[in-house]
Amino acid sequence: MSDEEFTIKNVTAEMIKLVRKETRAGTIDCRTALIESCGDVDRAIEILKEKGICTPKKVWT
Repeated sequence: MSDEEFTIKNVTAEMIKLVRKETRAGTIDCRTALIESCGDVDRAIEILKEKGICTPKKVWT
């Protein structure tokens, strides 16, 4: 699938769930990163980390 073909319609809830699990970022941020990475979950996580959007995995200590 080329970059032009990957849109918001291609992002699944499962993909967002995987990114959120790793980053604890918001749903909209996860969706945007997934669109930017053309559906590559690992790349989306890296994009969020580069932007500083993710939070520590352990929120409550």
